[in-house]
Amino acid sequence: MTDTRATQPERRSRDKPALAVRQPPPIVFVGGTGRSGTHVLAKLLTRHPRLAMFPIEARFHVEERGFPGLLAGRVSKQQFVRRLRGFWWKGFQTRRMRGLYRFVSEQRFERAVAAFEVNFDADPEGACRQLFYELLWVRAENAGAEGLVEQSCDTIAQAPTLVRLFPEAKFIHVVRDGRDASASRVAQTKGLIKPRTRRQGLEWWEERIRRIDAGARAIPPERLLTVSLDELVLLGFRRGLRPICGFTGVYGHKKMKRFFNRRMSAELAHSDRWRAGVGDRRAAKLERLYEGILDRFEADGVRCAPLLRRTLERSQAPKANRPRPVAFLAGDETPVGVR
Repeated sequence: MTDTRATQPERRSRDKPALAVRQPPPIVFVGGTGRSGTHVLAKLLTRHPRLAMFPIEARFHVEERGFPGLLAGRVSKQQFVRRLRGFWWKGFQTRRMRGLYRFVSEQRFERAVAAFEVNFDADPEGACRQLFYELLWVRAENAGAEGLVEQSCDTIAQAPTLVRLFPEAKFIHVVRDGRDASASRVAQTKGLIKPRTRRQGLEWWEERIRRIDAGARAIPPERLLTVSLDELVLLGFRRGLRPICGFTGVYGHKKMKRFFNRRMSAELAHSDRWRAGVGDRRAAKLERLYEGILDRFEADGVRCAPLLRRTLERSQAPKANRPRPVAFLAGDETPVGVR
């Protein structure tokens, strides 16, 4: 299997005092509902030279026909390999071809698949783990990085499987105002598939948050951080990046600051996009539906509910009385302080 052990610490000039050595985890899984900001947060992290990003959602480790179904016995090895060689390798989606073929050489792919087929029957989990690293770690190798950021949306929902396979991994759950995330998803589908309406969009979002919450309960508290994109962009780089860097074991880097300042603002995050093209009466109805969802989340103990509630309250409060941003929850559900 590819060696994923960390390389030497960053070199520092002799005329500066040495800082305590920090070490990123070999894998950081970033997940959330679709349209929640998972990709932009992954890009922010991998502006640090110690972290590299696999540029697309790999998916084979989180989809039902992938590792979860395979290891649970709902999918056969042959069925898994057929889809791995098919859609996950090179498949058509949203007017273009996507898949691993864009970033993994065919020679490397075939070698990894052949090893998986040989090893799976004797050691299913070991074979899955090796396949993941053989296919994706090439990005870290090429970048000279010590950690890999993988951004498939379902990584938190499928944490029960991933925690077993990758005990060295950490997980970041990105949440965003459900009104905005669902509106973005409806716009993305263009009425061709569900969700086609704003109401369906909210139902789609609620179902996915609940799946994510169920999956997150399998993650040890010290390996999970929940981040509100809406709150993060309000904090700004200096305050907002400190908890993220602390969790991922890196120091803030000038390229991260540059990316944050250029790409992460309330305007660029499309905050309140859900109001676009919606009249006052319809907006009030959608807001009542959304408040009802948050009420149910809180009654059921959904862990990310406090962050979502804070964003809702801010959007409803007069500008002078809006509450301060609270962007992070630790794995034990406590707010992470921001100085």
